[in-house]
Amino acid sequence: MAATSEAKTTATEPPKIVWNEGKHRFETEDHEAFIDYKIRNNGKVMDLVHTYVPSSKRGLGLASLLCIAAFEHASSHSLSIIPSCSYVSDTFLPRNPTWKPLVHSEDLKSSI
Repeated sequence: MAATSEAKTTATEPPKIVWNEGKHRFETEDHEAFIDYKIRNNGKVMDLVHTYVPSSKRGLGLASLLCIAAFEHASSHSLSIIPSCSYVSDTFLPRNPTWKPLVHSEDLKSSI
């Protein structure tokens, strides 16, 4: 019975997001969902270029968790963010306006 309740607890915990520096992405521990980035402007800007969540895991809030991990990383490393990925610019930022101060100027986004 203890194993069953432990499994239920694990299932309700949010998945852990890890930084894969070598692949320039933040990803779930199973590597199935991720957000890719490119470092620009001599290491001062993180360009979030692509978010991917497999269809079997959509609707669980993974894309948002990936974005939060990337924005928290950028904040703690004094980086600004270019939201090139449409999920980041069109969905995540409108739903989470407190992260907007980290967004780099739109002039740079359009010139890259």
